[in-house]
Amino acid sequence: MRSLSLVAGTAALLFAAGLCHAAAPVKFSCSGKHADAARRIAHENKLALGMDPKACFGQMRLTDSNRHQIVVAAPSPHCRNGRLLNVYDQSRAGPYYALFAQPVCGKSISVGPRSPYGDNMITIDRHHYMEKGAAFVRVK
Repeated sequence: MRSLSLVAGTAALLFAAGLCHAAAPVKFSCSGKHADAARRIAHENKLALGMDPKACFGQMRLTDSNRHQIVVAAPSPHCRNGRLLNVYDQSRAGPYYALFAQPVCGKSISVGPRSPYGDNMITIDRHHYMEKGAAFVRVK
């Protein structure tokens, strides 16, 4: 009984801390006005994955502000069961930049859960990534 109580207590603590919640996966569009605008931003800022002619785009919101990040997905022979994924954000100085130093292979990307520091992490195929320095890195 004691171990069951400990497990239930740990799960409740993680849930209360926001560590078990992730938003719905990002939906992608390969054409239309949002995809065209994201493709234009990728070209203007020389963001390689977004310049792929087969790239598709979506949006996510990492913070509570109204600002959205652009999510890009493109097919790759290096990803066995998925596609390359990256997230672009706009700096305060104006240009866009990639949140991941190298695109990540995956099928699904979403916002959350929160890191131990209170910031939203990015989840790709149930693996969490948090900001460390200038890029997002996998939480081990």
